[in-house]
Amino acid sequence: MLKNIINQLIGKKKMSKPILLIIGAAGNNGVATIKSLTEKHQDRFTIRAGVRSQEKADTLTAQFPGIETTILDLDKPETLSAAFEGVQELFLILGNVENREQQAKHAIDAAVAAGTVEHVLFYSVVGAEYEAILFAKQFRAGEKYLEASGLKWTHLRTIFFQENFAGWAEGIKQGTLYFGVRDGQFAPLSITDIGEIAANIMATEGHEGQAYNITGPELLSGQDIAKVFSDVTGKSVGYVSPDEATTLASLLDSGWPEWQAKGLLELLDLFASNQAAVVSPDGEKLLGRPLTKLSGYAQANKALFI
Repeated sequence: MLKNIINQLIGKKKMSKPILLIIGAAGNNGVATIKSLTEKHQDRFTIRAGVRSQEKADTLTAQFPGIETTILDLDKPETLSAAFEGVQELFLILGNVENREQQAKHAIDAAVAAGTVEHVLFYSVVGAEYEAILFAKQFRAGEKYLEASGLKWTHLRTIFFQENFAGWAEGIKQGTLYFGVRDGQFAPLSITDIGEIAANIMATEGHEGQAYNITGPELLSGQDIAKVFSDVTGKSVGYVSPDEATTLASLLDSGWPEWQAKGLLELLDLFASNQAAVVSPDGEKLLGRPLTKLSGYAQANKALFI
């Protein structure tokens, strides 16, 4: 009898799935990743969603009943140890905060202290290695700290999201896309694709020590983007590239923190000068299918823009 109980316990231990902690799980990228994991790799991990409030935890468990949730705050390191208990994999998605570097350090220190974390997927931005603009500097600081931690790592560097154009919906509805990239081009990326790529990385081997650049599938100018919304909505949408002062005032009036608004201005200027005019092959290779075009996003979310 005792032998049977011991064998059952050993069997359960062998069958237990590794724990994947996603910090930033309630954000758009976190939700997209959990969705893909539960649809494609549900038997691979026990998913533990790290969020800042019980309300967010309840929302996630209602959407994804099979996951665990844990409440944590990257500004309070003392809240992290319980969240990391037994964790083998970490997907670290930092929030839109000015102290990204400090939050990254707190999370990475907690991962090291846990002693069980085997791999960290770090959410970052395309061009982080150049540290040319604020956002790049913030994320590269986190990358460097992770690289020096002794943990195995992978950097997932992404570009401007197609979903961000929801923030320009009012202008599009009225017939004009006000977007300050002058005549520059860049390749906006689908968050759904990011989530699936992140899930694929965590569910497969051979990604340690890699920095993947994930862009959308096509280079688009402001005029091209306006035409996409014209074609999808069936009404004329013009393109205007405001000067920096006008864009800054509009962002601040919309409630953006000054540091973030100025950071976006730097990013838009980078696009305007074609410093990010590249389509990376990494995303399609990791995804195993063509990346989503902006027209696909606009069509799926047409109601936002008409």
